[in-house]
Amino acid sequence: MKIPLVLLLATLTLAGCRAEEEAKALQANVSKEQVWTFIHFNVPEEDEGMESYYYFGQIPKSIYQLISTNSLESGFVHVQNMHYWGNDDLIYSYRDQQNNGDMIFRIEDIQTIKLVRKAPVVGRGYEQFEEPKNQGIRPASGEDKSS
Repeated sequence: MKIPLVLLLATLTLAGCRAEEEAKALQANVSKEQVWTFIHFNVPEEDEGMESYYYFGQIPKSIYQLISTNSLESGFVHVQNMHYWGNDDLIYSYRDQQNNGDMIFRIEDIQTIKLVRKAPVVGRGYEQFEEPKNQGIRPASGEDKSS
């Protein structure tokens, strides 16, 4: 699976205008260490429109660091184990009988990218990423002031 991906990216890289940036992206995409991210893509449509996509997915840590520091502005990013928001505000896996759960996007199409601390749970909504709220419990002060 890795060799065809590298060949595909290498072929697409040679067709790009920014060969150095494309090579940097290609090298960063083969990193083994992955991080979970939430990425908003704006992808140009054929009719000159724009389509927005919001995905959770794993990308190489090295490419995340390059993108998030604006050190890499073009090339391709391989997003693995993709999840998406459904119309019912629940998270669904992109992997099914037709799709393997991976896609390749242009880095230029990324509008925002955020690091996610844990993998999204399919069937749950945004509440899984919210911090637990203090339920009125106060830390012990060591002294009872009511006496």
